[in-house]
Amino acid sequence: MRQVIEFFEKLLDTSDWPPRWHCGNWTDFHGWLFIISDLLVWSAYFAIPLIIIRYISRRQDARFFRLYFFFAGFILACGATHLIDAVTFWFPVYRLNALFRFCTGVFSWITVIYLIKLLPKAFALRTNSQLEAEVDQRKKAEEKFRNLLEAAPDSMVIMDDTGTIQLVNAQTEKMFGYKREQMITNNVEMLMISRFERLLHIGRELSGGTNKPGPMVERVECFGKRVDGTEFPIEISLSPMKSEEGLILTAAIRDLSEKKRLEMEIREAHSSLERKVKQRTAELEVKNRELETFAYVASHDLQEPLRTTTSFVDLLRKRYYGQLDSNADQVLDYISQSSDRMKVLIHNLLDYSRLGKEKELVTLCCNELLQDVLHDLDQSIRETNASVQSEPLPQITGYKTEMKQLFQNLVSNSIKFRKNNSDPVIMVKAEKDNGSWIFSFKDNGIGINTAFHEKIFVLFKRLHKRSDYEGTGIGLAYCKKIVELHGGKIWVESVPDEGCTFFFTISETQRL
Repeated sequence: MRQVIEFFEKLLDTSDWPPRWHCGNWTDFHGWLFIISDLLVWSAYFAIPLIIIRYISRRQDARFFRLYFFFAGFILACGATHLIDAVTFWFPVYRLNALFRFCTGVFSWITVIYLIKLLPKAFALRTNSQLEAEVDQRKKAEEKFRNLLEAAPDSMVIMDDTGTIQLVNAQTEKMFGYKREQMITNNVEMLMISRFERLLHIGRELSGGTNKPGPMVERVECFGKRVDGTEFPIEISLSPMKSEEGLILTAAIRDLSEKKRLEMEIREAHSSLERKVKQRTAELEVKNRELETFAYVASHDLQEPLRTTTSFVDLLRKRYYGQLDSNADQVLDYISQSSDRMKVLIHNLLDYSRLGKEKELVTLCCNELLQDVLHDLDQSIRETNASVQSEPLPQITGYKTEMKQLFQNLVSNSIKFRKNNSDPVIMVKAEKDNGSWIFSFKDNGIGINTAFHEKIFVLFKRLHKRSDYEGTGIGLAYCKKIVELHGGKIWVESVPDEGCTFFFTISETQRL
């Protein structure tokens, strides 16, 4: 320990050794050759670290950053030993020389250890051929990206998070009228009437900057500005992407001028159509009222001559029936029967024209309504041994007289058009569907051919002879008009000899 202390106390002491010139037999040439060689090595070792430090100060992205400093320190230490070797020719500071050599050795091994630690990373580095292949692939990818960008049908603008345009395609030049070089490096606000901060805020939200979930594309409508200053509507589909340089925004811009023009034409056409529909509806309502009035007046006026005809026929029958020949009696019978049928037809026509005249909506219990109908048809039901069954029916809003007539017509039709060899069975149901009630009246009667499913609802349309089934052919026309008064529709499903099911809908949202 004493030697160590004494070593550092005499670190710069030169009295223990003579200068190197006096050790041995140095010639001037040999001595100066040694000195100059050491100085050259020292100067080179001193210059190399300066170059390394200059390099890493410019290239802070260089790999193995610390290793450069270790090498610089190692080379400086080695150079210092050569400098001291040259100095000892005049000043024999061998203790300082030994200390520098020891420090150089320690620093050398530190560098070696650090190098050993870096070996796995160094081995993982790609070779020049791999790097060249990657560069080639990137060039091909960039070329493909540029080709796709140019082939895009929309204007494509790529910008950074300051709004500076980085890349555009040919469609952008065509849409806005600027040259490509005029747009690149300029702010995107030169192309649109919209503050870039708004687009940047949307882009950051999409990229997760505000931790809000959402789609990766957002559509924004605003106005674009052409090079001549004209404005036009555009739609921007904004898509963000995070990169090493920061947030990159890709904007696909579409000209909406034609779309807006078509929308305006559609709105104008729709408005014109609505006006025409209202006008036509008003005209139809007037015509319907005129037709209903005509039907009522005509039917009413027809009753008077019919009553006169009937009276005279009855008078002839009372006075001369049996006194004339058999042909005359038969003619009187035909006239009387025809008059009776005409009376029924006129009466039905009057009732048909009055449907909906007194429009007073009330709340109706369909169960009670059906029971009233069955009570009125009690005699027909007992005579035909008919069975009328029903599931619980709803309460609805409707016209009481008309709804009762609807139920009565459907039930009486099922009884009338029964099969000869079986008793009538009628099932009444109601189901709720999309805001409406669907009623069904199902029977086991003679059925209806598919070809007549629409025709049976036409006024005075009959499918059978009067000798087979009585009636005027107006009952189902009644039903159709009553259902339509309630905003619904009526239809039939049937197979001949297998019965019929009549369906009709009644809305549950009709207001009182």
